[in-house]
Amino acid sequence: MARSEAPPLTLVFDADDTLWDSNIHFLEAFDQFAAAITAAGIAIAVTEIKSVVHRTELELIGTLGYGRRPYVTALAQAARELASMEEALLTPILAEVDRIGTHLVERTCELLPDVEVTLRELSTRHRLMLFTKGNRDEQLPKLERSGLAPLFDRVETPREKDVHAYRRLVQAAELAPAATVMIGNSPRSDINPAVRAGLRAVYIPHPHTWELEHEELDDDERIIELPAFRNLVEIF
Repeated sequence: MARSEAPPLTLVFDADDTLWDSNIHFLEAFDQFAAAITAAGIAIAVTEIKSVVHRTELELIGTLGYGRRPYVTALAQAARELASMEEALLTPILAEVDRIGTHLVERTCELLPDVEVTLRELSTRHRLMLFTKGNRDEQLPKLERSGLAPLFDRVETPREKDVHAYRRLVQAAELAPAATVMIGNSPRSDINPAVRAGLRAVYIPHPHTWELEHEELDDDERIIELPAFRNLVEIF
């Protein structure tokens, strides 16, 4: 994927933890939730609290999808399960969940280093698109606040980013797979399914990628890994 005088490409970007920090907010919200459970006097290990929240979150994804509000719902449901034998403790825990949830939903997602300057440069020679999971009503305001919205020709927020979703994107946006590159931090959602759908891909690791998005990268020459977002201008 060496930079050359080749025709413009379509560069498709993930958003959370590719353009801006996101999962660190969820991790901090969980830490506050676990502290609330412990402070209430419920004798349970943090690992067990995490297990209950994780299971509840996965159960809700099928109906509520991904996002901050669904995560707050998962915390409230987990609180009810964890306090089921001690109902008197539930009210103050749920009050704390409301506080944690309000802060989580309203938090500003800060752009990662060099994202803005890199996207602005890339937009002068390539078509940019955004293809990211999450509730559309949450993702679009984050994009608007970032100031990056005018750079993207198309914004899609699929419920899942699997091979079928990428194939639908190719068809709907009339993309040439060999001239389309998916760029993101998640092997499971950004890289492997994109390549399996015929696209090229650039993997940019993030230290706080959600554990559910961890997966071994496919052994495919169409995938490259970059240490930093700014490196994109060197190859495109």
